[in-house]
Amino acid sequence: MLALIFTRFATVSLVALCLSQSMTTMMQVDSATAIAAASGVSRQVSTQEWLGPMSAIALSPFFGLACLSGIATYGPDSIQSRSALFGEASPLNNPILFWLMAVLTIATSLPRFTKVSKPFGLAIDKLEAYSAIIILISMKFLSGNALNSNSSIALSEGVVVMAGIATVPFDVGLSVAAALNIIVVHTIKLAVEVLVWLIPFPTVDALLELANKSMCAALMALYAYSPWLATCLNMCILGVCGLLFFRVRRRLAYMKELLLLPLFRQMMGWQADKGKFCGFLTTPWNGLPARSAIWITRDGASGQVTMLYRGWLGNRNFAGTLDLPNYKSGMMFDQLAVRVDGTEVVFDVTKGLETRGVELATA
Repeated sequence: MLALIFTRFATVSLVALCLSQSMTTMMQVDSATAIAAASGVSRQVSTQEWLGPMSAIALSPFFGLACLSGIATYGPDSIQSRSALFGEASPLNNPILFWLMAVLTIATSLPRFTKVSKPFGLAIDKLEAYSAIIILISMKFLSGNALNSNSSIALSEGVVVMAGIATVPFDVGLSVAAALNIIVVHTIKLAVEVLVWLIPFPTVDALLELANKSMCAALMALYAYSPWLATCLNMCILGVCGLLFFRVRRRLAYMKELLLLPLFRQMMGWQADKGKFCGFLTTPWNGLPARSAIWITRDGASGQVTMLYRGWLGNRNFAGTLDLPNYKSGMMFDQLAVRVDGTEVVFDVTKGLETRGVELATA
């Protein structure tokens, strides 16, 4: 009798142990699924929050950051509560940051209202864009804990540590994507500003600056209303600007080197380098498109020169000889010919370079 009771008790205990292990396994599987789902949702929200305002910031970096900081610091609770980017723990929620960006916005926008002072605004335009990129990337990593705390599921200390390590490559990739987004869109915007500056109507520059700030504010308003819609619009803007980026970038370098820098040298009394200058291909050559910038450097005391092309994937070096009899003087810039392996390569160069060309040939 006792043996029968003991046998039944052992059987029941074994069944209970099996059920307990099965339930534990099911809970672990459900927990892992929940963690994976929460991580996916967190990354989706983070992508929308960080890529949504990039076009607005690219149009006006300091003004865009001022808008973001103003919403996080003084905005309504309804917006602050639904986005970790505008929450209390966000680095954007800082009155000092808001007023600093507001002052920088005024300081960088006022020179763009007149044609006389606009070159100074264009000169610091790239510095403004890079400053905004540095601020955004810093905030991305500083606010990572705040963003994840609103959407993560912490089951144990080990799980939280593993989730934090796993998100580092994603955060780095997202920061790189944001930086490229700003650079591409900002480059197209800068090209439009330079073209408008060349138009001989004084009020056009002020109207363009007001339109730029209005468009930036409208994109920020859309982002505050719906980060998802702002991200979709940002992707469309980025796609259009990406198609024009490389061509516009070459022409920007062309105008800066041949038009803007000579003007600054005359205004500031700077002396140009007599042994090194930048030339731009008038026609495609050796796989390089027209308007490609090539740095030409004097090689010793003869007419020999070395040429350097700085590309995205590496540098290319060439050697040639100056062909001074074919030097042509123009109204805005000059043309210089260089013999490379029996082929004449013609470059657009800075106005007044013929004196330095003679020195290169006769020194």
